[in-house]
Amino acid sequence: MFVLCSEIKIGSVSFKSVHEVQIKRSIYNLAATAIIKIPVTAVLKHTGEPPAHIETASTIKAGDKVEIRLGYDNSFNTEFVGYVKRLNYKVPLEIECEDEYYMTRYVNCVFSKKETTLKQCLNAILPEIKVASCVDLTLKNFVINNKPGSWILGYLKKEYGLTVFFDINGNLYAGKAHDVKGETVKYRLRYNVVKDDDLKYQLANDVKLKVKAICYYKDGTKIEGEIGEEGGETKTLYYYDVKDAKELKTLAGEELKRYSFDGYRGKIETFLFPFSLPGMVAELDDPVYQERNGTYFIESTEVSFSTSGARRTVELGIKA
Repeated sequence: MFVLCSEIKIGSVSFKSVHEVQIKRSIYNLAATAIIKIPVTAVLKHTGEPPAHIETASTIKAGDKVEIRLGYDNSFNTEFVGYVKRLNYKVPLEIECEDEYYMTRYVNCVFSKKETTLKQCLNAILPEIKVASCVDLTLKNFVINNKPGSWILGYLKKEYGLTVFFDINGNLYAGKAHDVKGETVKYRLRYNVVKDDDLKYQLANDVKLKVKAICYYKDGTKIEGEIGEEGGETKTLYYYDVKDAKELKTLAGEELKRYSFDGYRGKIETFLFPFSLPGMVAELDDPVYQERNGTYFIESTEVSFSTSGARRTVELGIKA
């Protein structure tokens, strides 16, 4: 029998039991979030001091560093690293947290150059943050007057179609959704997958999809094009500095094929192990219908942990 275990550090205190933890992260969300619920009075351990009963709300404040480690039988994975965003004075005490995105809320930036590169922009928001991956994009007439970094990241996401998120190590990604391809995690339906009710198998011929393609050039201009069928889902995809409209149409056609595939879409519910994060690849094995086996990009994960059990919900995207 596997015994749940947790290790949570907030500022200078740490504790090994909680009412509940919920963690959400996605390649499509700027911030990964966590909610920790703990007793109003608890046994907390200050660094270098013996454990003591203390009012938890008095020892925790907004901005405190947070690390959440969860697992079974004293075998842990780091599930979240970030900061306390706010305290909700409920019973139990509710602590809202954000990952490295939290820090961008408190950095105001000014851009007044006629042009700047995306990487220069990202480095200006948080100079100490490692930009793990970003597209080669020039931002023309990029004039920002004293806006917080969080606003700028949202602007880049909205106006340029960038997928912007921080990984669990605090590294920043800004680019196309599936350019990141991490480690492979193996799942077997009806074995280490607890629930697959939200998983649906689709045939490429049944998918009605239209792709709207937008390309930004280094001189600040852009071109647009569409390809696909009417009457279904429309996806807007962004490209950067392709050769011409013909190449843009070719790239959009290739992307259309990626989304119109024979395979699974949806979510699976698993235990905490195997460990997975957005950006990783799920290798799905179906022992009943082996012709449906395949590998898929993981787009989001949700972790729930409490005294009644722990689960990870994994959302599958297009085939990897």
